[in-house]
Amino acid sequence: MEIKNHRVVGVDFVEAAAYTKTGTITPDAIIIHYTAGNSGAATVRLFAAKTAQVSAHFVVHEDGKITQMVDMNKKAWHAGKSSYNGRSGYNSLSIGIEISNPGYLQKIDGKYYTWWEAKKTSGRIATPESMVYTGKHRNAVTKMTYWQKYTDAQLKAVKELCQAICKAYNIIEILGHEEILPGQKCDPGPAFPLDAMRNELLAKSGKVNLNELFANAVSQSAASSLVIGKTTVKLNFRQAPKTTAPLKSNPMAAGTYIYIIGEDSTKEWYNILHEITGWIDKQYITQDTSDSDYDGILNSDNAMIYSDEKKTRRMVSDLKTGTKFNLLEQQENMFRIKAVVEGWACAKYIKKES
Repeated sequence: MEIKNHRVVGVDFVEAAAYTKTGTITPDAIIIHYTAGNSGAATVRLFAAKTAQVSAHFVVHEDGKITQMVDMNKKAWHAGKSSYNGRSGYNSLSIGIEISNPGYLQKIDGKYYTWWEAKKTSGRIATPESMVYTGKHRNAVTKMTYWQKYTDAQLKAVKELCQAICKAYNIIEILGHEEILPGQKCDPGPAFPLDAMRNELLAKSGKVNLNELFANAVSQSAASSLVIGKTTVKLNFRQAPKTTAPLKSNPMAAGTYIYIIGEDSTKEWYNILHEITGWIDKQYITQDTSDSDYDGILNSDNAMIYSDEKKTRRMVSDLKTGTKFNLLEQQENMFRIKAVVEGWACAKYIKKES
């Protein structure tokens, strides 16, 4: 995607009715929302209506289509009376992205319904079970545990849009509406891979908060001295600093960003932290909403991470009880997770970036 004059080239532009038309903003944050409605088209009509009281810069439809409604240097009305980490007033700081999604689902007689279907006394239309995500919310504002999944097309579109925005603007935060209004809002909810996406995008820009991201893997004093590195070739990630050591996971692709925490005595190997994804049986997972960085915790030393939900191949076998991670998706009894893993890689194939 390309951005020119504060608009994404090639996407439809439908002007919202309610936004601040005078003056400009310099956004350094992205706020992710869900619409809580039944279609992206309905949200576009709502924001464009003369009676509208809210707006966002973008609406992402069910099929991944993007509609822009406010120029990115103008203040849209999507964040409300918001604050996070000592900053407030996110309408003036951020670009708002609304994803068409109903949010939480209610389970009635073994079937799952959107909030509007659940209100009906007859003729309810259930949400297909393949579109149901089970997960606790990070905030105590809701005890709902069933959520409608986002479509693959939406996840792809949102990530590409955020990548383009990060390239065009000095973005230092990617947050959910639920984080800037934790007592009131619960979007985009646990079905959206918010932690994983922002960690990836902000790590590539060097703007990730290392103390938060790796608090589970190293002490805060060690985290303050982490060095960002980038692999220059497809590179093995091993359990020990020797070529005969077992692999920790799939080889890292060229261009993978990692964090260097030390080196061996020969200085030929770097001890690194690397985020990997894999599948784990839900019996080994306790969902955790006590902080804003992780939403799962390992409850056993015997858990294995696999390459897919069918347990085709083992990946990492030495995660310990208490390890925190992000839950990305669920397939029956298996969860796909993203965890920070420590291991070794050949130093000559890693370029230090800071």
